[in-house]
Amino acid sequence: MDKNEILEFITKNPIAYVATVEGNKPHVRALGTYRADENGIIFSTQSDKNVYKQVMTNPETELCYFADGVQVRVSGQMVPVADMDLKKEIAEARPFLKPGVEKNGWDYVGVFKVVNAKASVLDMKNPGPMTYTDL
Repeated sequence: MDKNEILEFITKNPIAYVATVEGNKPHVRALGTYRADENGIIFSTQSDKNVYKQVMTNPETELCYFADGVQVRVSGQMVPVADMDLKKEIAEARPFLKPGVEKNGWDYVGVFKVVNAKASVLDMKNPGPMTYTDL
C-alpha cells in the first residue's frame, strides 16, 4: 500500500487500537480517528482521561487498524494541536464533548496529531514481506 491507500484505509476503518505507556506499564485502548489525510492523523480525547495524561507525559505511540485481513500499524509521536477551529469542529462532530466544554472550557478537548509516522502493512490474504511507508 502506498501513503494514499493507507490513509484511505484508516479513513474507512477509523477505530485504532492505541498503545501508550505510563511508567513502564503499557496501555491499549480503542480510539476513533478523527481524520487521516495528507495533513496527518488526528485524534481527540478529553483532557481528564488517562490516555491524555499518558500522551502528554510520553508522546511515543503505536496505532493498529485492522479490517478484512489487513493490518496497518502506525508508529510515531502524538503531539498536541492547539488549533481552536479544529477543536470546535471536533466538538461539533462529537456532541458528547459539549457538556465537558461547557463545564471546563476548550482545554477539555485534547487534540493530537501523529508526527514522524511510519506505517507497516501486513495483508494476511496476500502474504508477503512487511512493507513500511512514511506518512
